Amino acid sequence: MDNRMLWNERYTKGLAALEIPDPFFVKMYEEHISQVFPNGGTALDLAAGTGRHTLYLAAANWQVSAVDISDVAMERLAEKANGGLVQTTCADLAEYTFPVAAFDLIVLYYHFDRALFGAVSAALKPGGLLISKQAVGKPASPHALQEYELLQLTEGLEQISYAERPVKERGVAEYLGRKPFK
Repeated sequence: MDNRMLWNERYTKGLAALEIPDPFFVKMYEEHISQVFPNGGTALDLAAGTGRHTLYLAAANWQVSAVDISDVAMERLAEKANGGLVQTTCADLAEYTFPVAAFDLIVLYYHFDRALFGAVSAALKPGGLLISKQAVGKPASPHALQEYELLQLTEGLEQISYAERPVKERGVAEYLGRKPFK
């Protein structure tokens, strides 16, 4: 089964845990993002799913581009957005063409691909923010994010907030960083 079919099946069955904004996202939005961009801006939500963060941002007057591999998820998000400030794109992120210096905010939750981070950084406008939450894998797996690796992958950004903590048999890394004004 390919990735699109897998995620379409999961979204068809429903993923209730992915319907409400993540607590770290809400905290960083309230404490930092809304302070830097009080009137909203342009955002890119990668691996957006059915849009828990997309819809939160759209409600706060952000123009949001949401990208996900699942056409089921993108259809559901488009219905929920009801023609609002949301543009949906069904695409595999490995094949997605990132515009350069186009976004004030990029959201990247639980989609880990080392090759994306350079394009993500380039897609931020100067002063733009990246918020990311990733699973931290076991040291034996070269395909999983390792402890503190997210800091290396975002090296060109100014760190605002970073924490790693255990969750069940793995951990999570929570990150907020800013592209420098050069």
